[in-house]
Amino acid sequence: MVIESYMLWVWLAVFTIMLIVEAVTQDLVSIWLALGAFISLILSIIPNIPYYVEIVVFVVVSFITLMFTRPLVKKMLKNQIRQTNADEFIGKEVIMLKDCNQDSSGEVKINDVVYTATSVDNKPISKGTHCLIVAIKGNKLVVKKMEVM
Repeated sequence: MVIESYMLWVWLAVFTIMLIVEAVTQDLVSIWLALGAFISLILSIIPNIPYYVEIVVFVVVSFITLMFTRPLVKKMLKNQIRQTNADEFIGKEVIMLKDCNQDSSGEVKINDVVYTATSVDNKPISKGTHCLIVAIKGNKLVVKKMEVM
């Protein structure tokens, strides 16, 4: 048949496109399709194999490799939470520069930079109170009043 003579070029094109897509993206997106296309490319070299067999092999190989390896690869490449330099503020002791209450945010200073701060429990914190930074929410530091010992 005529179509079988072109399948070598079709599978070579699919294989090449899938490799290019894989190289351009950051996640594993098309490697499974590239493997299926590669196996079908090998089959297209063998004489007297119908094109529909190559298509079925492509679909089956791509699906099987996707189902068996994607969870493993995803687990290995799991995105971890990346710490930012602002995370070093958590756990630091600061002094409230401006009153903080439910209606308005307070201010604290770290390394000569003034940051907006809110109370962790929405209780008022007065100016001059020693606080502990417990979290960062958006662009605000979340603080809690330190207990005086």
